[in-house]
Amino acid sequence: MSPASSAFGNITYARQKGPFVRHCPCMPGAVSCGYFNLDLHTGCPYDCSYCILQAYLPSKHPVFFTNIIALKREVRSWSENRRHLRLGTGELSDSLAWDRQTGYAGKMLALLERFPEIVFEFKTKSAAVSGLLAYPRVPLNMVVSWSLNPEPVIEREERGTPSLARRLVSLAKIQERGYRIGIHFDPLILFPQWRARYRTLIRSLGRLLRPDRIAWWSLGALRFPPSLRDAIFSHRDSRLFWGELVPTADGKYRYFRPLRLELFGFIVSEIRRHVSADAPLYLCMEPEEIWREVLPDMPTNEKDLNRQLYERVMDKN
Repeated sequence: MSPASSAFGNITYARQKGPFVRHCPCMPGAVSCGYFNLDLHTGCPYDCSYCILQAYLPSKHPVFFTNIIALKREVRSWSENRRHLRLGTGELSDSLAWDRQTGYAGKMLALLERFPEIVFEFKTKSAAVSGLLAYPRVPLNMVVSWSLNPEPVIEREERGTPSLARRLVSLAKIQERGYRIGIHFDPLILFPQWRARYRTLIRSLGRLLRPDRIAWWSLGALRFPPSLRDAIFSHRDSRLFWGELVPTADGKYRYFRPLRLELFGFIVSEIRRHVSADAPLYLCMEPEEIWREVLPDMPTNEKDLNRQLYERVMDKN
């Protein structure tokens, strides 16, 4: 392994010893969207109170994997053996936060445009989009997604991240360049005046987003394992415990079911009203009975749901 200097400290470059691609983990009983993670790097410069990496990784120190030839072979194998593959970085690290130091976004564009049948997603809270903007082409199978919350949540719970305004400026540039856009409202968080704050955010997105450029929009309510409680308490200004949280069957704390339904129902209604009546919404880590109440027109079979989200990108190019 070799370290390299960055604005956030040293970056370690190493070889990935395990597989790069794996099915996105889903709790037992939850509807799976059929997404696959590509573990190209680990560690994150941001300090989000709810981040599962605090409990999952031994260190948030950034490690980038360099055996790209092995990655290419693995991606080719997946492309040959699985239809409607949706693949992306962003689970074990922010997809773009380190990009000014590493230039890995350009490398991934160069690699994944060779597999035009794969839909690939960059998932980020950052404003580091210069590498994507500078790439000479916009591959039609690429999606750039932002994790968004109202500014009060960003200030209290997402320390070190770019402001909402900076994220939206970057989003606008990427959309103008011709990329598909993804939105992730995950986690949705209950806090004082949450309705007014989420309504303001959604109206801002309604003025900014072109509905025909939206690839997908996920909704996930706050959830965390007991092992994350100490890390959350270390954020003195956190309001994550403002809503009523209860332990659930998978061992995680979640909002009481009626609160989740109220939260999802409000957000879906506001998106339909202020952004698009047919925005491609889906839920993250929720059982089928919640889907039936919140998004009754969406399929809950993994294969059908994945295909629908895949075709939202590929059939409109």
